[in-house]
Amino acid sequence: MSLQRRLMLYLLICAPLVWAVAVLVSVQRARHEVNELYDTELIRLSRQVQSLLVNSDAPGKALPAARSAGEADLRDLAIAVWDGKGELLLVDREGAQLPRRADTSGFVDMRLGGSPWRVYYLQAPHNEWLVAAGQRSAERGEMVRNLVGGQLAPWLISLPVLLLVVGWAVRRALAPLHALTADLQ
Repeated sequence: MSLQRRLMLYLLICAPLVWAVAVLVSVQRARHEVNELYDTELIRLSRQVQSLLVNSDAPGKALPAARSAGEADLRDLAIAVWDGKGELLLVDREGAQLPRRADTSGFVDMRLGGSPWRVYYLQAPHNEWLVAAGQRSAERGEMVRNLVGGQLAPWLISLPVLLLVVGWAVRRALAPLHALTADLQ
């Protein structure tokens, strides 16, 4: 096998492998950033609800459930609040399925209604209430797919062009060697 063919074979194998590794790294980074963003939003939502409870004139009274906003309703988010005795104080339509976990604080990944959810539990300082804010994991996956998909199209288009340019560069770089070989023969 000629040197040019060997180089071309190595490049045709290595370039797509390196490209695939780069795509996997991009997916992992995008997933990390999306999770960080949405986790921050769940924490912020829980703290806002807790702040409303602290500033409420009558903490411990049942608060009205959130009304549907029609088409703009966010079915991927849920919120529920319980008092220290376990009584449900606040719940939206989706929050009704969030389980009360009086001994839990922080993030929990769970399955609710057959789909994966990420739920943040925020305990009140003196256990006056427990706030739970959750989000379907599918929302996060969709965001990662959209982010990576937007980057993937240009990469898929550019990979064949890159391989053609590299092939041309290898032939040009080895042209003097071919000329020398022809002279020697």
